[in-house]
This record gives sequence, structure tokens and C-alpha cells, in this order.
Amino acid sequence: MIIEGAISVKSAIQNHNRDVYNLYINKDKKTKDFNYIRKIARENNIVINELPDDELGKYLKGRSHGGVGAEVSLRKQNEFVDGDIFYLDGIEDPYNLGYALRTLYAFGVKNVLLSERDYSTMETQILKSSAGAYDMLKIRIADDPVSLISSFKDTHYIYALYRGDNAEDIFETKFKPQAVFMLGGEKRGISADLLKLCDKQLYISYGSDFRNALNACGALDVVATLLYAQRKKQ
Repeated sequence: MIIEGAISVKSAIQNHNRDVYNLYINKDKKTKDFNYIRKIARENNIVINELPDDELGKYLKGRSHGGVGAEVSLRKQNEFVDGDIFYLDGIEDPYNLGYALRTLYAFGVKNVLLSERDYSTMETQILKSSAGAYDMLKIRIADDPVSLISSFKDTHYIYALYRGDNAEDIFETKFKPQAVFMLGGEKRGISADLLKLCDKQLYISYGSDFRNALNACGALDVVATLLYAQRKKQ
């Protein structure tokens, strides 16, 4: 598969979550950023193809590659590290998923669990829209999310963003020291089996009489921001 753009290429090379086979780069671009990409490619024994601009189109098909791209493998899965975990279920648009991952990485989250689906056709978009965060995070795919999230119950407190009868206002919640946060997409939300696992349901209260729910990315922004604010004080 081909990824394009300096940010995506740097992230792929630096984070070692996928194999990088070939670098395609505009031979006339000698900026500090492009020279750094050449440097880390050499350090990682990646084949560097220096090409004139009119030949890059043979390998890079997008319109916003900016003069650099790479041939890479699909992303590998990771083991999680200590810390909070976000489970994102049903964010189907690759650009929205990328924005969500970008937010989580920016606010210090390290571990992300994704619902099972074929990501192979959208990895380029996810990597680009996440500004490289897709390759910076620890990411696992949940083929059996109920069993996997159950396995975290001994070490993590489990929250679900779900406006149920017993849900607590997220702005009144003091998060436990290590937690799993489950967020569902707009189409199907969080499954009943997953809701049974959660220790507490949370809802986002509004400062107006707005009757419509925030979309998944908007809700995630709220959770990640509040979590970061509380973790800074611990």
C-alpha cells in the first residue's frame, strides 16, 4: 500500500508499527523536513527513490502528497501499556476516526481499542487525517470486544458514554486512576453486552436546551479533555 505526505511518511518510519519498503521523494526538494525524511530512511535501510516531480505520479496517486510517499505494509497491532484505554466502536468514516485518534494522542492517551472491521482500504486516510497519530498510538483490534474488555476489569474501571437512566454527568465525575472508556458511533452506539460490563455510565450535560446528541468525535473531545485535566492533577 502507498501512503503519502511528509507527516504520514515520517510517522510510519519513526514508530515502527509497519514495514516501510520504498520511499518515493522529489529529488529537487532539499528542505530541512525532506532531508530529515531521507536521513531516517537511510538509518532504517529503506530504499530511497529520488525522482523528478513528473515521475512521482507513477507511484503517488493522491493530490496532496507534497512530493513524498512510501510503499508500506498494513499496520501491526500492539500490546497495551499501563494507562487508560479508549474503545471506539462504530466510528466508520476514516477521516472521523483519524480525527478521533489525533485528539486522543494529543491529550496523552496511549492505548486505543478499535472494533473489528477491514481497515486495509482506509489506512491511508486514517494515517493522514490523524496527522500520523494512527502509527504513534498502541492500537489493537477487538474481534471479541466483550471478552477482551472483560479481561481489563481487574485493573481498570470501565466507563461507557451512554445516556442511560443511571448515567452520571461527566462534568461531576472524578475518574478512577486507570480506566477504560467505551464510546460508540452515531449509528449503533454501545452494545447491550458491553454496557453490562461497565462500572458507570456517563452522559455529557449541555449548557443550553440543545436536544441533539454530539457526534462521536465531539463527544470524544469532551471526554479526552476532561480526562487530561484530571490526570494532570494526579
